[in-house]
Amino acid sequence: MDKDVEAMCRKMTNDRIKRLIEGLHGVDTEYNSELKTQNQNKEKMASYSEALSGKNNNTEQNNDNDVTTNDTNDNHPNSTSASASNSSNFVKPIFLKDSDVHGSVKPERSMWITNVEIYKAVGEKVPAECIKGIQRIREMWRIYMDNEEDKLSLLVQGINLRGRQVALHSQNPHNPSNLLQPDTIRIKVKNVPLSADDGQIHRALTLQGCNIQAFSRERLRIDGKVTNCETGDRLVISKLLEKSIPRNLQIGKYLARIFHSGQPEFQGRPNLVSYEGVKKCHKCR
Repeated sequence: MDKDVEAMCRKMTNDRIKRLIEGLHGVDTEYNSELKTQNQNKEKMASYSEALSGKNNNTEQNNDNDVTTNDTNDNHPNSTSASASNSSNFVKPIFLKDSDVHGSVKPERSMWITNVEIYKAVGEKVPAECIKGIQRIREMWRIYMDNEEDKLSLLVQGINLRGRQVALHSQNPHNPSNLLQPDTIRIKVKNVPLSADDGQIHRALTLQGCNIQAFSRERLRIDGKVTNCETGDRLVISKLLEKSIPRNLQIGKYLARIFHSGQPEFQGRPNLVSYEGVKKCHKCR
């Protein structure tokens, strides 16, 4: 026997040696399971003082956990119903551009419109408590109402701001899909992966005679709200086309589908043979 092993065996008590031998025979696992069961029973057992007072730490802890779980369950349905009601009652905003008030000249910072001014101006036309939100993003204001009736009233009346009557927009004026003019056309590009570079699409459409004015990626809208999830479709605003774009267009290594107004419907294959001069067989007569 190795000297180190022999020295260790001498230090071991009889119980440890017995346990080691039992472990070598596969009995150690059963011993450990019994030991764990005993320890768990000891933890669940109340002390003498706890038995007299009728309290148990484990019982109190379990009760606290039950109360916490019940509170969480009680609050969760309310939050779910609240979020569901908010999504179902969502009213799209109306828009106000800074240029509608200041004109084409960009004012100094001290002359910028404030949300307090807009709140008071809107409150003169509809009840102020119906205003749900006022937000400015890139020189354009979004005004959120809590109902469609007051929203429609504002669109009809407009608001008085800094001594002038200002009309409001029902749609985002900066949205490419809303930039259509009499001399522009909207084009939708499909079947091109999101990972593909938009530059390929831009070049392919330019080679087809497009004078592109705006380019954007379509995003998914859920319950009236725009998400950050892209659908894969590209939206293009172009000047009017001299000739229509083919429905199927090769863009890089992808065969894209192109849709725009005035595009001819699908026609049959061009090289079809006419069978007018062919005589019918005797069975078809």
